[in-house]
Amino acid sequence: MATLYDVCKKTGLSTATVSRVINGSNAVTEKTRKIVQDAMKELDYRPNQAARMLAGKKTDTIGVIFPEIDNGFYVQVLRGIDNAAKEAGLHLLTAFYHDKTGLKHTLQSLASRGRTDSIVMINNDLSDRQLKNLVNDAVPIVMIGHSAETSASFDVVGIDNTNGAAAAVAHLLEKGIDDVMLLTGPADNFDSMQRLNGVKMAFEDAGKDFSKARIIESFFTYDGGIQHMTEYLDAGNPAPEALFAFNDRMALGAVEALKNKGLSVPEDVIVAGFDDTEIALYAGLTSVHVPMMDIGYEAANLAIRRVDQKKFNPSTITVTTSLTVRKSSKG
Repeated sequence: MATLYDVCKKTGLSTATVSRVINGSNAVTEKTRKIVQDAMKELDYRPNQAARMLAGKKTDTIGVIFPEIDNGFYVQVLRGIDNAAKEAGLHLLTAFYHDKTGLKHTLQSLASRGRTDSIVMINNDLSDRQLKNLVNDAVPIVMIGHSAETSASFDVVGIDNTNGAAAAVAHLLEKGIDDVMLLTGPADNFDSMQRLNGVKMAFEDAGKDFSKARIIESFFTYDGGIQHMTEYLDAGNPAPEALFAFNDRMALGAVEALKNKGLSVPEDVIVAGFDDTEIALYAGLTSVHVPMMDIGYEAANLAIRRVDQKKFNPSTITVTTSLTVRKSSKG
């Protein structure tokens, strides 16, 4: 298969000149244009993304960086991103990472090699300074989930975590329950911190003592829910009357641990989660509904707009949440 450099060798012209012809630049003579086009035809050369990059032309591609894909939340967000990209006639380049080092390498690869016009990032684990050093303004970045720091520097699509968590806990407290366990995400996770603030707000509004809530830190995973609930019960602690897990996967893991100990949901423990992923519907789990496809759609549109409007102030969009009550909380 012929390459850009084969065309350069055939014509005796520089890559810059050949790239200008490929990208329709007016900065070449008609004679030069014909020489290049004839060589391309003879060599059966078809311009690819790399050739377009050399002339700084748009790739018509949005990069998406996910921490994982085995999560209904991310799948739905990706569907929203894909819908927006299709409407705009753009492509997606999706990459995954498993740790902070992997995230750095992935981000640098997509940003520094001109493979995308903009990037949508989910659950970013890097600081504002680290992001800027890695990307160096090469491409615009849109964040899904944010902290006060990142929202001041990048476009952000966030979730109304606070009011969503408050609604879930208010629902549990309305049943006359005082004994509530919280299964949170990592202490330094922004979503988890916001949801914890919402829980405190619900306790205050109900005139309840938040200090009596039992708080267990976990990993936002199904296995984490099983592990930490099992460890808690194995230590001889009584099961709570109510459990609010900060996402559905932890909630369902905790439910499995309760069942393994001979406890029933909702007869012995009422349970609520967060995200309202598809599995929550089938499991009958009360959960805070997050419009995941809307998040992806809004993020992609910000990424598309930012390609041509790089100098505008960062935008922040917060999507609203609502509580979906099901049988796990005696709904």
